Amino acid sequence: MTCTMMSVIKRARVPPYLHRKSNHVYNVWQHLILLTLRQYESKSYRRFVEFLQEAFGVIECLGLSRVPHYTTLQKAAARLTHGILLRILESFVMYARIRKIFAGIDSTGLSHGQASYYYTKRLKLRRKFLKISICADMKKQIICGIKIRHKRRHDSVDFVPLLEHSIRLAPIGIVVADRGCDSEQNHVSAQDIGIANTIIRPKYENLQVHKTKGYNRKMMKRHFDWDEYHQRSKVETIFSVIKRMLGEYIMSRYILTQNRETMYRIIAYDCYRITRNYSVIWHGFYTANVIQFSLKQI
Repeated sequence: MTCTMMSVIKRARVPPYLHRKSNHVYNVWQHLILLTLRQYESKSYRRFVEFLQEAFGVIECLGLSRVPHYTTLQKAAARLTHGILLRILESFVMYARIRKIFAGIDSTGLSHGQASYYYTKRLKLRRKFLKISICADMKKQIICGIKIRHKRRHDSVDFVPLLEHSIRLAPIGIVVADRGCDSEQNHVSAQDIGIANTIIRPKYENLQVHKTKGYNRKMMKRHFDWDEYHQRSKVETIFSVIKRMLGEYIMSRYILTQNRETMYRIIAYDCYRITRNYSVIWHGFYTANVIQFSLKQI
């Protein structure tokens, strides 16, 4: 995972130092990898530093002279901007060699970790959450774009901005989305930016076609491709992996640090997915060669 992350950072053209007068004890690449690894291990800053003191392989791979203090990682997480993290997230699309995106759009929520569920339920408090909307490739399950919100908004608001951001990385062939994005304007906007095939499940399926508003929404009811639409379930798989492996709550308290923590978590997921995909490919290649060699011996 460390080697994959280093390759992605170099591909994103992130400078090793943000300022020429920095102390040059740790560079930006080391900070990015350590902060991503912290999300992958689902540890606090203090516990992650204790983990690094025993992780000799990580220290040797990154070339660290000593283990950084936990406040060093906290300041680095706040110092690295959202633009740098977004460039790294975009580099995963080029690293995975995605030529055409099979886009799937959906949203989920990450809870805040300050109060327990029992405490909020007992006092009848409204539990806050952080909403993330993603656009991911359904073939390789790589997240291409993300939108973070701290208030309740409709899913349809982020449909077009996610597509506009993702289409700059690679052409989009098909877009699948659930009923929350059902809107005639979303179909028209997707066609305007060069996406011909949009599959959005109608919100009112039992309503007659002649009572449905919009030409594209009527065509969805007449010719709905269920085989292509079922690929959207992979977005739920992405959310399940993120919440089960990396955690379903955010530990940060301020909006700025919550956004940073969410971005590091998405980057950690993409790095895990690419590493897993390549390991599966190499395992299949190795197994095929072993079987072929065994057959020749027979």
